[in-house]
Amino acid sequence: MSFLSLAAGYTLAGCSEPCAGHIESTVLYFVEAPNHQGQLVYANVLNKPDLGVQHTLMREDKEYGTFGHIVIIQDPESKFKGRRSVCFDEFQRLPPPATAKLDELDIPWITVTK
Repeated sequence: MSFLSLAAGYTLAGCSEPCAGHIESTVLYFVEAPNHQGQLVYANVLNKPDLGVQHTLMREDKEYGTFGHIVIIQDPESKFKGRRSVCFDEFQRLPPPATAKLDELDIPWITVTK
């Protein structure tokens, strides 16, 4: 097998992540969690519209975009790092922490349990 074949196979495999769950979300971006406890995943839920809310996200004082079903996923172990999607079956709603941005208090905070 040539190096090019290996590289092409790796690239194709890297593009399609397996979806291990019935609720699918597209990752918009990651930020470091407060107190350096993992990361926060800003995601747009694709197939459970009652989970997220429509919101215009801001990054570095610039409009990032308006999305229909935004959630913030707490990921203390950074297990979703580098992914383009997060799929799951079960989650727990969390109260927004005291460190939440004032313009993001309406966005649901969750943690994936399964």
